[in-house]
Amino acid sequence: MRYAMPGDGGAASRLRQPWFRRIKGAAMAVEFIPLAHVRATTARIDTARQRALDRCGVPPASPDAAYWQTLFESNAAEVLAAFPTVGITLGCVVRYRFFGQHGSDLLVRPFVARATTDVETIRQLIDWHPAPDSVAASEAYRPTQDVDLLYRHCSYEPTATGVFEYWLVMQEVWASQRWAHSRVIASAAELSQITANSGWDVVHPVEVYEPAVVWGDGTARLAVLVHCPLRSFEVSLQQIEIAADHSLRYGEPVLVASGPRGYR
Repeated sequence: MRYAMPGDGGAASRLRQPWFRRIKGAAMAVEFIPLAHVRATTARIDTARQRALDRCGVPPASPDAAYWQTLFESNAAEVLAAFPTVGITLGCVVRYRFFGQHGSDLLVRPFVARATTDVETIRQLIDWHPAPDSVAASEAYRPTQDVDLLYRHCSYEPTATGVFEYWLVMQEVWASQRWAHSRVIASAAELSQITANSGWDVVHPVEVYEPAVVWGDGTARLAVLVHCPLRSFEVSLQQIEIAADHSLRYGEPVLVASGPRGYR
């Protein structure tokens, strides 16, 4: 099979239908992101993360909100600097409010402000909600302030690689626990190396492994295989719509392979 979306007609018929054929609307173009580009861009993410850690130094014994906010802001700045195809309004930076810790999950909310603005008052007006990749598909269209506070200040190159890099950068900006432990899968060898381990079961075999970008109706849609070890080890096909206002909306993921119990 190729990439597929759930639909009517039973599992067998669903797996025979590529996900991008089920998108309604105007004429569409489908482009795939080569494995070499995927690995190069994810390596840039890793390097940016390390630069942010090095900049902030050894964390204190009991990190407070100021420490975490500074670390996440440093990470966002390093990631944006590493991806010139993704822009932010001139003179602005990504800021954060830290809401505390739930287990091993650090609860933060990003927003954009001018670099010279004192944002302490703004922080107190912002409420927490989960990152887009951690929200149920049924709640993806719930109203938020994310467009005004974040997305309208961001831009990306209107190419397939630009869409993929924008998604990567936004994942880093949102900094969900899920994303921190995840890895993008872009080849048969990478998937086979994971599923060959004990306790793994391939639920929906795939024939296309590289991320795919579909253009149509003024939006871009990205399909990407993601390996995540939280709760239970799994590889899923994530389906993300990047709307005209540059916001991210996640569709229902398709489970490709499941493994043993995860980290929590």
